[in-house]
Amino acid sequence: MDSLGTAVLVFMVSSAAVIFAGIGLARFGDELAEKTGWGKLWVGTLLVSIATSLPELTVNISAVWLEKSPGLALGNVFGADMINVFVLAVVALLFGVRHLFENQGRDTEILVLLGVGLVSVATLMGALGDVKLGPTSLGALLILAVYVGGMRAVYHAGRTHMHLEDIPAPAGKALGAWIGFGLCSAVVIVAGRFLASSADSIAEITGIGASFVGVLLVSIVTTLPEASVTVAAAVRKSYGIVIGNVYGSNAFNVSIVFFADLFHAEGPLLRSMEAAHFVAAAGALVLMAMGYALIRGCQGRVASWTGKLTLAIPFVYVVALYAVYTFARQ
Repeated sequence: MDSLGTAVLVFMVSSAAVIFAGIGLARFGDELAEKTGWGKLWVGTLLVSIATSLPELTVNISAVWLEKSPGLALGNVFGADMINVFVLAVVALLFGVRHLFENQGRDTEILVLLGVGLVSVATLMGALGDVKLGPTSLGALLILAVYVGGMRAVYHAGRTHMHLEDIPAPAGKALGAWIGFGLCSAVVIVAGRFLASSADSIAEITGIGASFVGVLLVSIVTTLPEASVTVAAAVRKSYGIVIGNVYGSNAFNVSIVFFADLFHAEGPLLRSMEAAHFVAAAGALVLMAMGYALIRGCQGRVASWTGKLTLAIPFVYVVALYAVYTFARQ
C-alpha cells in the first residue's frame, strides 16, 4: 500500500469485518456447544480458538515464506499470547472475576498448563538453537506433539470429571450453526490477512521499528478476533467459551510454529529467536501463570487477592511490552 491513508482505511474496514465475524463465531460456537453436546469449554478450546487464530496462521506463514521475516512471525506468536491474557483480565474486571474464573474444572487447568508448557518448549528449543529434521525441526515436532497430546488430555479430563447425567446431550440439528460458523471463519481468514498487511504498511510508512511490529502491532491486529469473541461470549455469559478461546488460542498460536517451520527454508524457525522474542516469551509465561493462579484462587471460596492479581495483569503486560521494546532497540 503506497499511502498511509489507504493503509489506515484498509485497516479500519478489515478490523470491523473481523470484529463482526468474531461476534458471529461466539454466537455460533455457543449454539454448537448446545446442539452437539460437546460442552462450551471444548467448543471454545477447539473450534472457536482455532478459527480466531487463523489470522495468526496466515500472517506467520506469509511472514516466513513470502516476506522472509521469521522475527515477525515469532513476535506475533508470543505477542498474541501476551495480549490474549491482557484482554481476559480486562473482561474479568468488567464482568466479574468470580463469574469468569469460578467453577472451572480440571480440563481448564490442563488447558492453561498446556499453553504454559508450549511456550516453555518453544523458549527452550530457541535457546538451544533447535535441530533441523527434514522439512521441519525437532522443536517444531515437539511443539506439535505436546499440542496434540495436551488437547486430548483436555477433552478426556472434561469427560472424566463429569457425572454421566451432567454430560450435555445434543439439543437439535447443528447444520445451520456449522454453516454460520464456517462463513464467519472464512471472513476472519480473508479480513485477517488484509488487516495484518495494512498494519505492516502503517508500520513501514510511519517508521515504527520492524523488530517491534510482530510483538505489538501485528499481534494486536491479529488477536482482534479473539478479543471480539471473548467480549461477545462474556456478554452471553458463555464463560467456558471465554476461557477456552483465550487459552486454546494461546496453545494453538504456539503450534503455528510447526506449520510456519515447513515454509521456512532457511532452517529451524526457533533458531531465529532474538533477545526481544525471549523477553516476549517470558512475558507470556508470567501472564498465563497469573491466569492459572486466578483459576485456582476462584475455586470454592474466592480468595481476597484474586481482584488485586487481576488488576496486576494489565500492568505486567505494559511492563513486558516496554522490556520487549528496549531489547528490540539493542
